[in-house]
Amino acid sequence: MGGESAREVGLMRCCKLWLAAAVLVGFLAVDAAAAPLDLGAVGGDAVWLMHVDMDAARDSTVLRRMHDRAMALHPQLEGMFKAGAAMTGIDPRRDVRDMTAWGADTDKKNGVLVVRSKVNRRLLENMVEKARDHRTMEHRGRTVHSWMQAHGKHRKREPVSGAFFADDVMVFARTAERVARAIDVLDGAAPGLSAESPLAGRVRPGSIMVARAAEVDPETKCPVLRQGRSFRVALGERDGKSFYRAKLDMKSAEAAELADDVVEGMAAVGRLRFGGEADVLKLIDGLDTGTRDGTCMISWDADADDVWRVAERMSAAWERRQREGKASGCPMCGDDGCDDCGKCPVEKGGRDAGGVAEGPLRDDEF
Repeated sequence: MGGESAREVGLMRCCKLWLAAAVLVGFLAVDAAAAPLDLGAVGGDAVWLMHVDMDAARDSTVLRRMHDRAMALHPQLEGMFKAGAAMTGIDPRRDVRDMTAWGADTDKKNGVLVVRSKVNRRLLENMVEKARDHRTMEHRGRTVHSWMQAHGKHRKREPVSGAFFADDVMVFARTAERVARAIDVLDGAAPGLSAESPLAGRVRPGSIMVARAAEVDPETKCPVLRQGRSFRVALGERDGKSFYRAKLDMKSAEAAELADDVVEGMAAVGRLRFGGEADVLKLIDGLDTGTRDGTCMISWDADADDVWRVAERMSAAWERRQREGKASGCPMCGDDGCDDCGKCPVEKGGRDAGGVAEGPLRDDEF
């Protein structure tokens, strides 16, 4: 963590790949109790939060089958998991319970991350102590470590701070002061979210991911969110049913209607694209949207078995294209149904064998 040798860079890349694989392929079932969002662990001045419940993910039919499929197709992943666990003391398939991020302003770089997981504490602390520019401070009987960490392909070094709140609870932020602030919240020395906070409210059972924001980042590149005041999202699975919920509080009733149009337009594109595939259309038909008083509500429900059947087929098609080394269909547009000549049927329509237009265009030809 923070060293510059080729071996350390290689280990860091291996760890990142291992962690990414854990997120992408899903998680195994465990016996630990579920870990839903704990609003008391979020600072009372927070304007946004995001929570990932790994226990709920492990209970998901879709993610469990995704994991099993990936492990069967790529048996080398087991070795990656074991190597990552040996280096970090954490196997995310069974150890990580949940992760909660929050911030007191819309700049995500100023946020705090709280991770609840079974870990090898001594191993992690030894790694951090060897990091570049390592230093410590004490806060409420806990040691806050700070160091410089390389990020991105250019290996740019940025400050990172972290501490163990408990043997199975870790806190991370860009500065030691923010870590200390999060420790105060977890310790009850600083207020957590109140019931009156716009981020408060019950969490839908089975939620794997929950995101809530009382303010929208003015630098967001999303044109819909730029017109929003606040939002909340939940995605998960419960009793064999996959679900998605979103509430977008927009700056005007017109903006809410436009947001609704965007979602319905995406659904319409999906119906056109997959018009001949009943199982995909069934998933699309689970979408429902509506607006009221400047708010756009989005809900989607589907049987988890139906979601998995479609996901499995699409994954198989993608894997086949990867093995072949090229996309199927037209080499120009990527759609199926095109000939080997490289011209799409739409482009070829209305031309003779020599590619010359057949007679003058009608008014309805364009």
